[in-house]
Amino acid sequence: MALSRRELLGYAVAGATGMGITATAQEGGSGPGVGQQWQLGGVYARPAEIGDSAITFRAVAQSRFDTDYEVEVTLSYRPKATDETGDSNATGGATSAESAEWRRLATESGPLAEDLYLEATAENLEPGRTYQYRAEASLTNYDGQSRRVSDTFEVTAGRPCSGPSTNCLRVETLAPETSDSGREVTLRGSAKGLSAYSEVTGHFFYRPQGSDEKHWTDYVPVETEGGQSEGGDSGQFSATLSDLPPGTYTYYAEARGEGGNLKNMYAEGRERTFRVE
Repeated sequence: MALSRRELLGYAVAGATGMGITATAQEGGSGPGVGQQWQLGGVYARPAEIGDSAITFRAVAQSRFDTDYEVEVTLSYRPKATDETGDSNATGGATSAESAEWRRLATESGPLAEDLYLEATAENLEPGRTYQYRAEASLTNYDGQSRRVSDTFEVTAGRPCSGPSTNCLRVETLAPETSDSGREVTLRGSAKGLSAYSEVTGHFFYRPQGSDEKHWTDYVPVETEGGQSEGGDSGQFSATLSDLPPGTYTYYAEARGEGGNLKNMYAEGRERTFRVE
């Protein structure tokens, strides 16, 4: 399925690389014409999100130009083989055919100029096993060879920070705290995977229920807690809102990790509600 621009905001600067989509055309309908080469855009594998037995893979096709070309993007994955025979790197093994075959997860078509984002989740994966994923793109309204394939990245099920293309951050939206008067509300969130980044900050999006008018708080540092958790250190962050108009609100927490090999990465928690009396 396609992601919203908000959900993919952090992935556009994740540092993943890919192959450019190019096309060649001739001027005029006959004769040798004049060959022209256009660098229209690129197709990229984006950071994955890893669970114990499920991985959410992501990809994007994007262009800096206002082009009329349509593009079709496909997101695929496969188990990684460890040697030339195609044996799996996990207990239980996989056949050579399993390791060689790319499994298509999602396909999306649309204008290249508007950027196409894909994400799809592969479930029932084997914890500790490494999987490869990549994106392919072809121009659908172009007569000629336009297929391009992104770099292939590897991640391991059950290991949130495996691979350079992984978003290690995990964010949870915590229950809010309301003052006795009911007019002051403290929004709370938690984040895991802090040790993969030089700095992690958090903030909140909130809006009146039933309204499209969205507001957001300033970023604040995530205060680390003692001990370690899978994927790195954990911590919490909060923001206090005062004098809101009475009513019911929805909100969710978002964290941003900066620095390190992963560059800038984002993660968000699920929505919660609070009420102002």
